[in-house]
Amino acid sequence: MAKRRERTRKELGSLIPEIKTEEHHLDDLLSGARAEAERIFQDAEAEADSRVRAARVALPRIIAAERESRTAGMHREAAAAARAEEERTRVQETAATAAIDDAVAYVVSLVWPEKRP
Repeated sequence: MAKRRERTRKELGSLIPEIKTEEHHLDDLLSGARAEAERIFQDAEAEADSRVRAARVALPRIIAAERESRTAGMHREAAAAARAEEERTRVQETAATAAIDDAVAYVVSLVWPEKRP
């Protein structure tokens, strides 16, 4: 058993430099990953700032285009409503004109009964 324990210590002793080398390698990888993550974060912040500035520039144009579109739609609706109202008014005027003619004929027949149509 003593031999086995001694061999294990030797094995452990020979693994320590490998473990240290691997730790340094992993530390280097971690440092590189942190640097890459920081670079990605900085790039993302710069991209977000750029997009916010672009949106601030574009937003007034977008709002103006939306306003123009809605205004044009309202003008179309108003024109259609005006045409419908004009037609309704024309029909009412025609009916009123006919009613006036009938009313005049009636009044004339009351005043001059011999003038009945």
